[in-house]
Amino acid sequence: MYKMPAPTRRTEEYLEAIYVMIINGEKPRVRELARRLGVKPSSVVDYLKRLAREGYIVYEKGGRIELTEKGLKIAEKTYRRHVILSKFLQKLGVPREIAERDACYIEHYITPITLEKIIRYLEDSSRE
Repeated sequence: MYKMPAPTRRTEEYLEAIYVMIINGEKPRVRELARRLGVKPSSVVDYLKRLAREGYIVYEKGGRIELTEKGLKIAEKTYRRHVILSKFLQKLGVPREIAERDACYIEHYITPITLEKIIRYLEDSSRE
């Protein structure tokens, strides 16, 4: 049985950025994605086309960018890891801005068992 490869870090970054814009009530646009991701608009367009081919988004040139069910699932999972990691780092005393930046990196590489241990730690420490 063929198993789909896991999404790349770059794919997760794009999907998460689109997701955050949507949950903040913004329409995802190429220029704003380029600004948030620190890349050129032409690079965003190329990658959006790829994401559309792979079934993660619906993309219409110059217009609509929407997450498919497949893309939404990955975006939500990535964003959830980000939020958990940022909270954890801040609980350790890391300043918010640094915790946010570090969470962006760690969220793509953390193993499920480590993430689960962090979740348990945060839950236990909130009961104290």
